[in-house]
Amino acid sequence: MQTRAFSFVASTTILLLAASAHAAEFYVDPANGSPDGDGSAAKPWQSLEQLIADGAFGTTIKAGDTVWLRSGYHGAPVFKGGDYTPAITIAAAPGEKPTAASVAFKGAKGWTLRGLSISPSHAPAPAVGDIVLIDPSSARVTVEDNEIFSVADSSSWGPDEWINAASSGIFVRGEGSVARNNSLTNVRFGISVDGKGALVEKNRIVNFSADGLRGLGDDGVFQYNLIKNVYVSQEDGDANHDDGFQSWSVGANGVGTGAVKNVTLRGNVFINREDPNQKLTNSMQGIGCFDGFFEGWVVENNVVVTDHWHGISFYGMRNSRIVNNTVIDVNDESPGPPWIKVTAHKDGTASQDVVVRNNLSTDFQLEGTNVTDDHNTKLTDLAAFFVAPASFDLHLLPGSPAVDTGSPEMAPALDIEGIPRPQGAGVDLGAYEWHEPDVGPVDGGIGGNGGEGGAGASTTGTGGQGGSGGDETGTPGANGGCGCAIDEGRAPRPLWALVGLAVGFAWRRRGRGKKRLV
Repeated sequence: MQTRAFSFVASTTILLLAASAHAAEFYVDPANGSPDGDGSAAKPWQSLEQLIADGAFGTTIKAGDTVWLRSGYHGAPVFKGGDYTPAITIAAAPGEKPTAASVAFKGAKGWTLRGLSISPSHAPAPAVGDIVLIDPSSARVTVEDNEIFSVADSSSWGPDEWINAASSGIFVRGEGSVARNNSLTNVRFGISVDGKGALVEKNRIVNFSADGLRGLGDDGVFQYNLIKNVYVSQEDGDANHDDGFQSWSVGANGVGTGAVKNVTLRGNVFINREDPNQKLTNSMQGIGCFDGFFEGWVVENNVVVTDHWHGISFYGMRNSRIVNNTVIDVNDESPGPPWIKVTAHKDGTASQDVVVRNNLSTDFQLEGTNVTDDHNTKLTDLAAFFVAPASFDLHLLPGSPAVDTGSPEMAPALDIEGIPRPQGAGVDLGAYEWHEPDVGPVDGGIGGNGGEGGAGASTTGTGGQGGSGGDETGTPGANGGCGCAIDEGRAPRPLWALVGLAVGFAWRRRGRGKKRLV
């Protein structure tokens, strides 16, 4: 058995190494490249769009290859077709600052886009639309470490610009795609997903005028993202009901007649507005899921700071849990205070088999069949719980009533910053686990622990993208399937990871595998 295990490791490793042995690197330089270049560092190509037009991808440029982009304007490339394993990578060359007006993937599978500044403002004639689009026929596209914005400075914008001139950030419609560690600023929608198996993590969405995140696809993970500062309201002429995160189902009979399944919302921070005097502000619904059903969801370690009743709301939820979240209001005025709410679907069907536990919130409204409500605390005196609630630092005070008073059942093993639970006699309530200063975060597995994404971190940053509910071309509807009322995949594993999996398999077969904290 041992010999077979290591034979498996050896053969797998050889195959994986062989797959990447011939990976090549090419260069594109708009300023100093030549149409007659050979793509080398010394003789770079001049135009990324020309490479696409000439069919270089899949012929000259193959699976596992990297195309390095040097500083300059690279147009609005549209990558079409191909199915590459390992992925083809399009990336900023070290020390360079390539720009593009937009990037689209159409029928493209196995691509990585990294390190660009992407904005319609880079174009000679800016156009409004999706800044990065992964269409439904694409798959396994990773978009990471990019700077994405409509304009660099929106301080002079009025309502019309926020509604009609703001482009949307990333639209993920293809299966198994990733949006990671991108900075999105001054946009309409932030990151919208209706593709299956998406991973959306560690993105900063700052200054947006519609929804920060939208998640309509099954099996998605949204974790450790920062979403803050929403602009323009219905009084300003905006028909959209703005949410930090929004989802709704679409079934055979339209919106609200299906189910969105197996979605995880973990460690995200939603802040309505960081400046109490922000102009053109709006009351943002935090996590708003109004047209279920929502089945198999995990909602844990999120922080919601909003000026609305809907802190975390699910209208039609089944077989799900809402655990260790923190929800507060930005002020003592109406609308609000925000609640954690589980209630019936709008068709009257009760929510069922939902656990709501270890949460801190200014209000709770929980009803349904077998809806568990335990170890939750309704907040009335924020100063008794948190370090500096006025500035949204919601770390727990050493003597907070939330310390050591939670249940370990279904509690996340790590808090929002990757601190292991428990740190004392018991699990703490809310998104943060109180800890001694010398205790540091650990890797939480998929995507890590989010680090700076916690509330109370730096409040500078970047926001948005168009959602679903539109036509067959992918054009987003203004309000999708919200219907809300005021009443109340992961990324393809890199070579080293696959080798590690093979080695780990062999070690487990020998009885020496170690359990990971996940």
